[in-house]
Amino acid sequence: MSEERAIAHFEKIRQDVRDEVKRRIEQRDKYSIQLTIALGVIVVVAFSRIDLRSVLLAAPLVSIYFTILILYSYRIHKVLAQYLREEIEPEMARLCGTSPDKEWETYYNTKAVPGIRRWFFLLALWVMCLAPLFYLWIAKRESLCTILIIATILYIGAALTITIRFWEKKDKDNERLAPEA
Repeated sequence: MSEERAIAHFEKIRQDVRDEVKRRIEQRDKYSIQLTIALGVIVVVAFSRIDLRSVLLAAPLVSIYFTILILYSYRIHKVLAQYLREEIEPEMARLCGTSPDKEWETYYNTKAVPGIRRWFFLLALWVMCLAPLFYLWIAKRESLCTILIIATILYIGAALTITIRFWEKKDKDNERLAPEA
């Protein structure tokens, strides 16, 4: 394969991967807006009448759903950026006779902390799992007691599982990430 064809080939791959990264960013923004709207509706309905307070039990479920979507999108984004940084950009730099440090993902990774909002979503997940349950335990009615026990166990277990599955230590940032099944 000629160098021009190789460069064109790698440039096409880079464009495709960068487009996917941009779609992931847009997707997370849409998910966070949907999450905010859904939680807002739940809170408004729950506090519109005293007998609707139990609607708050849906808040952790909604938060769990959207948080998983958002965090998995971050994980795929990280794999795509790593692919660019470790595979495509060094090869493009070699073919073009330039420094890999001048390539976008390599440069960006040294200047910024990508994925910092990910921690916000984990924190928001815990708040949205604990706050409604705490409120419902304080304001509980006998008819909700069994449901509250089950919901508390399930929601805290789910939040803990999600946190463990998506927790990434700083020292692991340079390891290869494979999407988990």
